[in-house]
Amino acid sequence: MPHSPNAGTLANFGLGMVALFAGVHAFRFLWDLPLQSLLQALGVYAAISILVLIQMRHHVPRKGFGAANRITLTRAVIVALFAGVVGHSSMIIDAGLWLLLSLAAMAFVLDGIDGWIARRLNIQSIFGAGFDMEVDAAFILVLAVLVWEYDKVGAWVLLAGVMRYLFIIARWPVRALRRSLPPSRRRQAVCAAQSMALLFALCPTVEPFTASSVNGVALSFLIISFGRDIFFLLTTTSPTGDYL
Repeated sequence: MPHSPNAGTLANFGLGMVALFAGVHAFRFLWDLPLQSLLQALGVYAAISILVLIQMRHHVPRKGFGAANRITLTRAVIVALFAGVVGHSSMIIDAGLWLLLSLAAMAFVLDGIDGWIARRLNIQSIFGAGFDMEVDAAFILVLAVLVWEYDKVGAWVLLAGVMRYLFIIARWPVRALRRSLPPSRRRQAVCAAQSMALLFALCPTVEPFTASSVNGVALSFLIISFGRDIFFLLTTTSPTGDYL
């Protein structure tokens, strides 16, 4: 039976909203962004929170939220900050773009730290894994849109950002796709590679041809990875054995 998130979980998501509010106001001060940027950031943060809580309603933390989940929540705030820039990227160039990339690099590092802390403290959970995955997916989507907006890569790069959500949509009519996938080092590596390719493309010194080439390779591996997962779910009755 689905569980409702406890007060501690909701309080942590609420604190994330406060931090996001402050961060967007700092961005607006630095680059004179319109009020719409704040609404975009808050909307994306709310969407991530709702999606996570709905999908993980059977596994919401029943006790403490946990240090690892707080780090993932910090990454969610950073993703939402980037979402606030979408549509206004022309106002952020050179030094401002390097500042964004530094913030993105911090989110990328935190992506490795939250899992390490969960294992170190023995607080791994289905909720934490799902939360981490949704933040990763949202980050790739936002980065893909920004790479496209900066004319570094064609609109095809957006496919990298929407693949996770196309998979979620496909799960509704196809029951087999609703089953859980076993952990996969391959999936983690491909996700990290796609994020790095998008961050690389955003660097002001990277030319469009180089950005397109690198992201073309990364997207190919991402498509293959999703294809393998879908094939596994459609042809395997139970996720047993080593799955790479």
